[in-house]
Amino acid sequence: MQDENTGKTNPAESEELDISEYIPGHDLKRKQPDAMPEKGTGREKRSGINLGKIAFFGITGFFLLQFWFVGRMMIQMATLHRAFYSCVWTGILFGFFFFVYSLAFNSKKARRISYVIGLVCIVSIGMKQAWYWWTIGRYPVVTQDVRWHDYMPFQEGNKLVKIQVPEEYALDLKESIPTLNGAYALYPIYAAMAQGMYPSYLWGYVGQYRGGIIDLYNTVGKSGSDAVYLLLLDGKCDLVFALAPSKNQQEDAEKAGVKYELTPFCKDAFVFYVNAKNPVDNLTTEQIKGIYSGKITDWEEVGAPSSTKIIPFQRNEGSGSQTTLQKLMGDTPIMPPLKEDRLGGMGDIINDTANYRNYRAALGFSFRYYATELLKNDQIKLLSIDGVTPTVENIRNGTYPLVATAYMVTTDRPRSANVQKIIDFMLSPEGQRLVEETGYVPVAPTTPAE
Repeated sequence: MQDENTGKTNPAESEELDISEYIPGHDLKRKQPDAMPEKGTGREKRSGINLGKIAFFGITGFFLLQFWFVGRMMIQMATLHRAFYSCVWTGILFGFFFFVYSLAFNSKKARRISYVIGLVCIVSIGMKQAWYWWTIGRYPVVTQDVRWHDYMPFQEGNKLVKIQVPEEYALDLKESIPTLNGAYALYPIYAAMAQGMYPSYLWGYVGQYRGGIIDLYNTVGKSGSDAVYLLLLDGKCDLVFALAPSKNQQEDAEKAGVKYELTPFCKDAFVFYVNAKNPVDNLTTEQIKGIYSGKITDWEEVGAPSSTKIIPFQRNEGSGSQTTLQKLMGDTPIMPPLKEDRLGGMGDIINDTANYRNYRAALGFSFRYYATELLKNDQIKLLSIDGVTPTVENIRNGTYPLVATAYMVTTDRPRSANVQKIIDFMLSPEGQRLVEETGYVPVAPTTPAE
């Protein structure tokens, strides 16, 4: 209020001026009322339970837990790099959670966290793949070149040996057609036999047999020695072409209350191979035992001019070649198999076996026909064993020390007449000639082709 004489405002009567600032020692902070922040600043005081967040955490957490579990199971089955990709999968789900949270509650901080987690996952995967390629991926897998479709029966232009089956071995089409399966390396033999003995009009969509169409892929299948014995026990195939069953496979038959009946029909050489530039050309059987028992670890110990660590590959348990290695080793224990990513910093040994890759220091094993006829890889070199090369002639005359016999395998359940005809044909001169013309060594003398 202004003084009429002076024209000045009296501070004591002003409603707009706080006179406390003129009082010495007065604490203005205690006198000032609490500032009320504006809504939306994030600083307002909240009280009570936020039901929206509780619902968000519950529902989102439940679904992410299901995704995490399913993804982790797939990682366990699909890759050897399980620990790494399990961590990455967990990080991806955490990043996705923060991103959804940022959308639901407009949180910039949560969004930044999701971006950082996503970037870390992407960079980690990229670095892992680059390292894997540099240490492993750039070395080719030897088995990748086989075109099995070229050996499929009734396919035009296939590579199967063409045969004429005598009338006495003709199948009775009033009875069921036998379901065949076997080792990959033996597929060219029994596929050629099926092409000669089975009527071509029964396959695919050309014709019907006993009210249904025969599935060529399953009737003349190839599942590998590690699987065919289970198929035979389960009654899913009638006749198997494979090497002798392993100890575990024999135990499976005993548990099922049946016995395997093995009929030999061909022979082949069990061979060891190395990179074509490896200076070693020969190993003794004792050196092989030393390598696969872990006693010999360097190529220099077996004749190489310089020191290089041996990388001995193995096959999966139950495969024909792994079973043959186990028989070769006898009572000598075999060292645990290599893990695929051992060069990527994961040096621990697990049950998974690595596919043979043609490293300079690698040692692999297979069968002569598979390595020389199916693969035809000029980047590998077959080793002589005890000074004897694995040729057909050396297999036939018995000088090559590592010869494996292949069998036609059934169980002691009653055989059908058609299964017996197949076995009889394969042991006949015509069947043994098929074995020989395919590239294997027959178990019985053959007759000249007419």
